[in-house]
Formats: sequence, structure tokens, C-alpha cells
Amino acid sequence: MQEETKSYGVDTAKAYCRILYDILIEKGVEDIVLSPGSRNAPLLIGAACRPFRRHIITDERTAAFTALGISLAANKPVAIACTSGTALYDYAPAIAEAFYQNIPLIVITADRPLEWIDQDDSQTLIQPGALDKIVKGSYDIPVEHADDSNEKWYVNRIINEACNLALSGRRGPVHINIRLDNPLTEVIPFTERHPRIIEYIDNLNLPPHLYKELANQLLGKKILVTAGFMHPDNELNKALSVFSRLPNVALMCETLSNLHLLGDPYSIDTVLSVIENKESKEEMRPDIVISIGGALISRKLKEFIRNNPPGEHWTLGDTHPSSDCFMSLTRHIEISPAKFFKGITKHLLKHNHPEKGNTYSQIWKQTREAALESHIRFVNNLEWSEMAAFNYMLKELPPTFNLFLSNGTSVRYGQLFTETIPHASFGCRGVSGIDGTTATAAGCAMAYQGPTLLITGDMSMAYDTGVLGIENIPDNFKIVVINNKGGGIFRFIPSTRNCEGRDELFCAAPKLPLKKLAEAYDWKYFKAESSEELEETYIPFLALKHKAILEIKADENLSAQILIDYMKRK
Repeated sequence: MQEETKSYGVDTAKAYCRILYDILIEKGVEDIVLSPGSRNAPLLIGAACRPFRRHIITDERTAAFTALGISLAANKPVAIACTSGTALYDYAPAIAEAFYQNIPLIVITADRPLEWIDQDDSQTLIQPGALDKIVKGSYDIPVEHADDSNEKWYVNRIINEACNLALSGRRGPVHINIRLDNPLTEVIPFTERHPRIIEYIDNLNLPPHLYKELANQLLGKKILVTAGFMHPDNELNKALSVFSRLPNVALMCETLSNLHLLGDPYSIDTVLSVIENKESKEEMRPDIVISIGGALISRKLKEFIRNNPPGEHWTLGDTHPSSDCFMSLTRHIEISPAKFFKGITKHLLKHNHPEKGNTYSQIWKQTREAALESHIRFVNNLEWSEMAAFNYMLKELPPTFNLFLSNGTSVRYGQLFTETIPHASFGCRGVSGIDGTTATAAGCAMAYQGPTLLITGDMSMAYDTGVLGIENIPDNFKIVVINNKGGGIFRFIPSTRNCEGRDELFCAAPKLPLKKLAEAYDWKYFKAESSEELEETYIPFLALKHKAILEIKADENLSAQILIDYMKRK
């Protein structure tokens, strides 16, 4: 073994290798064990100009065990890097030992471009996943594409994720496979860089001093809390109610967040669709975003934050540690949102005083009030359409109901009308598919003592009509089917609404004989094709002590145009 101390003045031209090493340094990696090779030339060159303690060991099996010993004694992460081919399998015995001793080795393997795997090219085999049983996580970095900012963000994110995974909880090794194409030895002058670092605070019960430190970082900052889908949580609701009273805090909560808060923080698309000028966007740009809950429905909210990036983005324990929806993630705190907001608010209330003029919360409040006035003017003049139907149905829904919204347009319409907040709201928003919506809603109805309403589309309903025959579905389960001749969302979203063959290729209207299906499975059937018919049938439909389906029909093209106009309103 030989420890190198000399530093070279040139760096690898491979940006992804530079990103990798710069993050490793920030994450506390001081030692790197390198094995000579050709494919890993960029890794060798990149390591040679950085302040690592470098250990050059030809035999990969010995190299990995040496790294194991360094990490074991120093109690710090250590990186190892090898060339492509069977070299990585020589790492396996030491990696297995690291896995069962909880030692955080960062295993870096150079690889060939994907198109050359299994093509009888030298030193090529399938490397991703080769160590899956003895590492905490495996990551595959693609061949670099020049000037691709999204791909650089992705590489930064997954390297942060890999390091955080290795160093959190039950520590252990992770595998980063990086694909490198020719030229391999091209160099550029070395420049010290400080990449985005995503901090991971791994403590389920934050000590008081850490709450204070985090609170101090929030003082005087414009804070925007975003909330995606969640289960109802009274403790979180109480904590956020207090936190949201701070003058530098604004909330954007989706319908499926199941938060019941004052100030109507739910009408996200309603508000964001009326923000036009740059001055307004700059005023509303947050310094720090704290996001809770699952994936957001609102494309407008994601685009607003991505286009007006905050200085920091924090996620909490109910979110995957590497979820970087806004492309601004800087910190993940492994704690429940309720505990976080309760603990941090106590410190903020001592120091946070209203400033002169408009505070951040007042700016959002004024914008929200103007947007809701515009919303009311718009919906008060609606022709019969899907939007008119949702406006009436959600306004008249009794608060004892659980509401289940299928994917597509149903869940998006559900974001626009928040006058009445149901007992709880649900949807299949984990991966946002339309299959299985009816069955999932039926399961929710079985688990709730009160009534449940599913609002779905004809395409979603066509997936699993057999659900209507399941035993034990309660009589207080009701289904509204918006029959808009297939996937109505494709008439609305910009990517498909003007496509030739749209109705046949995308909307794809199913043959759905709802009345006959209802009769066959002993469900009551209702129908509404106008505002008058909906007002006559809706309340009796909900009150009926028997399973029932309400089919709503409105002109599908007019409905899509109304939704487009709504998003463009002033």
C-alpha cells in the first residue's frame, strides 16, 4: 500500500466524476482507495487533484479490505474506485463484511456505456445490481451528456442520496456505478467547486438545541409550506394552525392533504393561475420551502417553485429522503411533521414579530383573496359542463362524507373547489394510475363507518367494473361517473389537446353500459345531463340507503375549453 500526498493541477473533463468527488469531500470522505485501470481513468485523474488521502492498490480484493480497515478504525466513510468488468466482483468479500459490520464504504465502479454491454467488447458485463444483496443501495450514473442541466441535477441528487443512505440509520456500504465513454483521459484545469449538498438529519427525536438552531435559520425568512396527500392527523393540524399564524409563513395545501386549516390554503391552482407579472412572483418567491406529505397533484405549484427557486428546500420524515420535486432540496429531517412544527414554533414565537408593511403571509392572503373573487365570478357564469357539476357536487357534499377522487381530471377539479371540506379525502396518488381506483375506493368505504363518495371518470370506471359485485360493500358507498367519452384530461393538457387523432388515440372512449351494470349488480342508477337534473338527483342520490351510481354527461369539448379558460382567467 502506498499513500499519495502529491496533488496534481489538472482535473478530469468528466463533469459527473467531478460532481461525485466534490460531494464525497463535503460528506466527510477523506480516504479513497484506488485500483489502476483504463475505464476508471477519469476517476483516477479526478481523485489526484483533490484533498483525498489516496491509497493506490492494484488488487481490488485487497483494496476493498484495506478500505474496510480504514473505515473501521477511523469510524468515517471511505471510498473505493475500480475499473470495469470483473474488478467489482473482487470487491464483494469486503463489501459483505462491511454490510454486516455496518461500515459506510462508498463503492465506485467505472462502467462502459450501456450500448456496449453484452456486445463482446472487452471488460463488459452487467454491473448495476451486482452487489444488491450486500449494499444498502445501488445507483447507476448514465454516460454524460454535455449541457444537460436536468441530468446534472439528477446526478447530484442521487450521489447525495447514496451518501446519506450510507451514513444514516444502520450505516453500511452503497454502490455507485458510473458509465464513462471516450475520451477517458481528457483534462481541464482544476477549480475548487462547492456542489449542492443535501443534508440529512437522522434523529427521530430532535434535541431542544437543534430545534433552536433550525428555528434561528427560519427567522426573517419567507417560508412556504406545501402539503401533498396525507392521512388525517389532528396533532399535525394543531401544530400547523399555530405555525401558520407567523407573519413570514404561507401555506399551500392540496385537497388530499386532509388538513383542516383557516384561511383557505387549498386553492392552489386557483391562486397560481392568476399570478402573471414578475414583480408578484418575486414577492411570493419563498426563501425556504418546507414540504410535507406525498406527491403533489398541482403542476402549477411545482412549476412556480422550480421557476422561482428558493434558497433552501427542507423535507421531513413523511417524505422519501431523496425526493427533490422542486429541484432545490437542501435538507431532509427525519422527524414527523407534527413534532417538527410543534417543536420549532415554540422558538419562533419568541422572536418573530410582524414587520412594517406587507408580511409574506399577507402577500399570499391578498393574492388568494383576489384569486377567489375571480374564481367566484367565473363559476357563477358557468354553462353546463364538468366544472359546473363539480362546483355543485363539492359545495353540497355533507362534511360526514369521505371523498375519493380518481386520477385524471377528477382529482384536478377537486383542487379547485374548497368551500366544503369533507371528513377526509383520498386518491391513488402514489404513482397516479387510473387502474384500481374503484376497488381502492370500495376498500375505503368498507373501513369507514360513515358514507363514502367516489368521483371518477368513465375510463377509470371501465378498468374494474367487477368491483360492483364485491360482497360487503356498504350501502352508503356512492359513485359518480363523469362520462366524458374517455380520457378527458387529454383534451385539456397542452401536450395532447391539439394532436391529430386525439379522441381515438388518447381519449379512447370505452363502451361502458353503466345503467345495465348497475342493474346487474343491484346498484341504483341515477343520471344527470344538465344543471337542473343534477340539482334534482344529487341530494337524493347521496341520501339513498342503498349503493348507487350517478352518471353525469356534459359536452366533453366544451368542458375541456372551460377548464383551459379557467386557468387563463384574470
